[in-house]
Formats: sequence, structure tokens, C-alpha cells
Amino acid sequence: MPAKRVTTAEALTSAAATLFETRGYHNTTIDDIAEAAGVSRPTVYKYVPSKQALLDYLVDSICDAQEGELRAALTAGTGPLDRLSDLIGVHIESSISRKPFYAIVFSEQIELSDKARRRFHEFSHQVAADLQALLEECLQSRPPSPVPVDTWIASNLVLSMLTSLYRWYDPTGPVGPDSLRRQISLLLEGILPTTASK
Repeated sequence: MPAKRVTTAEALTSAAATLFETRGYHNTTIDDIAEAAGVSRPTVYKYVPSKQALLDYLVDSICDAQEGELRAALTAGTGPLDRLSDLIGVHIESSISRKPFYAIVFSEQIELSDKARRRFHEFSHQVAADLQALLEECLQSRPPSPVPVDTWIASNLVLSMLTSLYRWYDPTGPVGPDSLRRQISLLLEGILPTTASK
């Protein structure tokens, strides 16, 4: 059955991401992308100027979507532990819904334009800073520890865990997204008060 013809740059980017993930960025041609998208080669260039631009669009897609989702979780009118649980949920859902995008952006960063690489770096830095601030807020309700928690280290370790979910997590397997969120919250109990589960 022929692929459904794409009619937007977003759909073309999604088709390209799937090919990049299965074949590799270097092994995928514009002709491959056109065929998978059900359009001609000239039509591909109508939407994007180059194959590299598709990688940049993947970065924009991840950053644009996650900025809004993470901001909503961080600014919800709930306690810090509930917001932390919501933030974990955003990362889990994003790793599921944007799996090919994550796989490509993390494996092909060297191929990104300077502008896209800079945006992804700034976005990642802001996400880490926001999580660090939230962890500090969570820790304020806990008695001081004899060995203080370094929230910068903790935030980067937690984000490393969350951003690698796309590599191994299968939402159709025995552990559903809600169960995964609870398990991650349990892991964080070593440095935080009991986390809220949903």
C-alpha cells in the first residue's frame, strides 16, 4: 500500500524522522524521503531546503512542543511534588509520542546546523535549570540532610534518565506510562519526600 501523501512540512519531517531512525541519517536520501512521504523530489524541496534542514526541524519540533508542556507542568497551581510528578509524565509521554525525533536528534547532533545545535543546547540548559529549581523547592519541606543534596547533579542525573527513555521503554509492554511514572517517583524518594503518584 502506498504511503499517505504528506501535505505539510511537519508531516514531511515526521516521515523523514522514521527513515532516519530505521536507515540512519547518512543512508537516507531525499528520494527516499520523497517516496516515503508520497511526494515528488521537487515537492520535498518545496517544504525544506535540504536534508539537514529536516534535522533542524526535528529540534524545533521537540523544543516547541516540550517548552509549552513543561512550562504548564512547572507552573500548575499544585505543590512541588505534584509538579515533579507531572514533569516526569511530560517526559514519558514525549519519549513515546516523539520517539523517532529523540532517536535522531540525540544520535545525529553533529549533523545539526550551528543554529539548531545552539537552540537544543539552550533548551536543554533551561530544562535542567527549571528541574533544579523544582528539586530545591521539593527539598525545602524535608529536614536538612547531614550530606546536602547537590540539586545540579541530581537534576542532570534525572534528566539523563528521562531523556534516554526512548531507547528502551516500550509503552505496550508490561509497564504502562502511569506505572513507569510511579517507579521513577520511587527512585527519587532517596532525595525527596514521598512523591505524589497519579
